[in-house]
Amino acid sequence: MDAATFRWVLVVIAVVLVAGIYLYGTHQSRLRKRSAIDSFAREEIDSAFIEDEQLREELDNLNQVLSENESLENLDEIQINPAMDKESTPYALPDPEIYIPAWLARKDEGSVVSHLLRHADFRLITGEEAASAVKHVGLEANAEGFLEHRIEGSVTFQIASLTAPGHFLEIEQLDFCTLGFNCFIDLDDCENPIPAYEAMLEKIDELVRLLNVKVYKSTQDLLTISDVTSIRNTLR
Repeated sequence: MDAATFRWVLVVIAVVLVAGIYLYGTHQSRLRKRSAIDSFAREEIDSAFIEDEQLREELDNLNQVLSENESLENLDEIQINPAMDKESTPYALPDPEIYIPAWLARKDEGSVVSHLLRHADFRLITGEEAASAVKHVGLEANAEGFLEHRIEGSVTFQIASLTAPGHFLEIEQLDFCTLGFNCFIDLDDCENPIPAYEAMLEKIDELVRLLNVKVYKSTQDLLTISDVTSIRNTLR
């Protein structure tokens, strides 16, 4: 074999080796990709199987709960936490006590007209809020500390605090607070109840706007237009 032929043989062998290496690498890459796809598919199947097992377990638990409550006629009666019903919960606090001065409480129902101003949730009114509202409405404190509204020197209605001791002598103090206002007319001492009641309603409207409170009857029920009409007819 001459030199030229030998060189061609080497070239052919080199080409075959390169082609073989390339084809082998391509084949290995395809095998790895197929293996990865198979592995991913198995993971997906395994995950679905796990979720299915979890779902089956949840259904078994639900069936157990339902079987334990077969005696209940209505499924709505199933209690999640039977020991924590409304009657036994320690979080419900009683409403605070509304203070009414003893002399006012002793009066007959027909001799006094009384409307209470307070927050629906019994939130306290601070001294600053109360003092600002009182000044804006034009009320003054008498010797006993009750707020008064006057027309031409005559008292139309008074206001007592819904928090003991019932007066506003310390309204300027930083620690003063009250549950609200008890606006009342003592009919035994009132010569003109109709204009006095209209004046009280006018000032109540101003206080409601200033303090964002609600108006209640002495029975703690919300005051309605029908109630106001009935009181007007009674005072005529």
